Amino acid sequence: MLSAHTQDVVTHYTRRHGERGDLFGNQPFANYGYWTRDDLTLEQASEALTELVATTAGLAPGDRVLDVGCGYGAGAVVYARRSRPEWIIGIDVTPVRIDEGHRYVAEQGYADRISLQLGNATAMDFADASFDKLVSVECAFHFDTRADFLREAARVLKPGGSLALTDMIPRRGVDPAVYLRGEQTVNSGVVLDNHPNAYDADAYAAHLRAAGFTDIRIESIVDWTRVRFVQALHRVAAQLDGEKREAILRSARRIQQFIDLGEDYVLVAARKAR
Repeated sequence: MLSAHTQDVVTHYTRRHGERGDLFGNQPFANYGYWTRDDLTLEQASEALTELVATTAGLAPGDRVLDVGCGYGAGAVVYARRSRPEWIIGIDVTPVRIDEGHRYVAEQGYADRISLQLGNATAMDFADASFDKLVSVECAFHFDTRADFLREAARVLKPGGSLALTDMIPRRGVDPAVYLRGEQTVNSGVVLDNHPNAYDADAYAAHLRAAGFTDIRIESIVDWTRVRFVQALHRVAAQLDGEKREAILRSARRIQQFIDLGEDYVLVAARKAR
């Protein structure tokens, strides 16, 4: 049974599915990208973020990998192509993403190595110590709750297994109430505020330790992700007109507002204690 908040997340991403267009090119990404150069396309930056997470997790040949919040499977394909793990299981709560992901994975020739399935990050249907590595890109802030997810992540990882994810949290000293104000999202009209997950990096590290993780690193990369994504949206909008242009500019303004009010974007790495 999904919580009311998680059901709202499903509604949000189901409604957004029909509005994706060709913003990310041929790869069905859904992330803000990692902008190592200003001239990257959204598609290239999104792949760069996925590769950053793979490097941080230490994905390697022979690994058994869990991708939590896998979306349409674009990240899993990058992991398979780049790191050649034994296999990857991706889970997501949004049925349309899993359905489209099956098609994309098969088209890319990885159906024998990547399995996508519906799944809840806070109640995973996997045995203890099933995976060597766990990755998650831009979705743990949605989980109800992140602390429950971290406990599940530690349970399904083997001793010594690594976790790498990107996430959004308030900067230290910021009251999240300044931006979690019950406002509807621009694209879906759903309220996605998740107050139980709105804590800073110090509290985040404490949750990781409580779940059984060590070697914890939480690094702000907002200047290379969300900030650059907003700039990229403005470049895209400048080439358009009419309602499509205005829709992209509305999204850019909303993201910039969150950044200005103190929301951070972080890269998180940790290892399950042996």
